[in-house]
Amino acid sequence: VPLYTKFLASLHRDCRSENPSQLTQLLRSAPMTKLGSLTFSMFLLHSPLGQLFYKRSVATKVFGGPMSRSFFPIYVFFVLLCSHLLNEYVIRSDVVQGTAATAAKWLAAQTEGMLQDRD
Repeated sequence: VPLYTKFLASLHRDCRSENPSQLTQLLRSAPMTKLGSLTFSMFLLHSPLGQLFYKRSVATKVFGGPMSRSFFPIYVFFVLLCSHLLNEYVIRSDVVQGTAATAAKWLAAQTEGMLQDRD
């Protein structure tokens, strides 16, 4: 953990500098930023889609058998595509964000602030 903390601290300092390193520039790039915005959607979707294509009992009923290893790049692309659609049309929708905000306010009222960090 200390080595990872040191890495994050040095990365943060590098981000604030006038001449950031190539690693920092890579992490700041538009493709990496977009990929970062899809991580939650990818987390939600990769397992169910993986089971659909690769779990023997499920894939046999749907496709007649699990997909081969050569199908894996198509699976990754499909996960990225579905993650993008989920992120754009569900997670970022005003209805979902409003519902989440309402739920968070209700939860805060029910817990009387017990979820706050306290000394």
